[in-house]
Amino acid sequence: MDTFGEMSLLALSLTLLLGQTPAQAPTLEELERTAREAEVKQLRAQVELLQTELEAQQSQQQEDQERLQSLEQREATVSARAQALEQLRLQRVESLRSGYQWMITADQLLEKGDFSVGPALTYARQDISDALANAGETGGGDTARFLESALGRLITLEESVEQRDLYRARLELQTAGFELNQAWRLSLQRPGATLVNQ
Repeated sequence: MDTFGEMSLLALSLTLLLGQTPAQAPTLEELERTAREAEVKQLRAQVELLQTELEAQQSQQQEDQERLQSLEQREATVSARAQALEQLRLQRVESLRSGYQWMITADQLLEKGDFSVGPALTYARQDISDALANAGETGGGDTARFLESALGRLITLEESVEQRDLYRARLELQTAGFELNQAWRLSLQRPGATLVNQ
């Protein structure tokens, strides 16, 4: 017997002695089953990875959708606010135009020496007050200051009319007209079109 044969015999004897059966080489069927199980395991791991990635993408899409909706709502709010401010600006311009017309009427009466300017001044004051309230709502700082000053001058004008001081009454009316004109010019500018704080 050669050396290899003796070794095999010795190994076989030891295994039998220890109560073990000699290991048989796996059959082709067992090898295929083991390969299939490994492949199935690998495919399951890939499926789990793909599911995890899909869930992450869906979560990201949901977050993106919520962010988009939030931006759209914010844009709609800003747009609605801009439209409301523009409407208020147009109302203010109209109130200023009307108030200025009443002041012209009062000046024409005073120019003739007629001191019955009370109704014209009342309407002018009402229109200017409306424009002032509107300027307060839209944050028109300089516009509001000009309008407040013009209203103050109309009060002084009425005192001058009561005292029949034609010169002072017309001077106050002209100054109030200038201030009203400045407020009107500022009101013509659209919000965001200038850095001037209206």
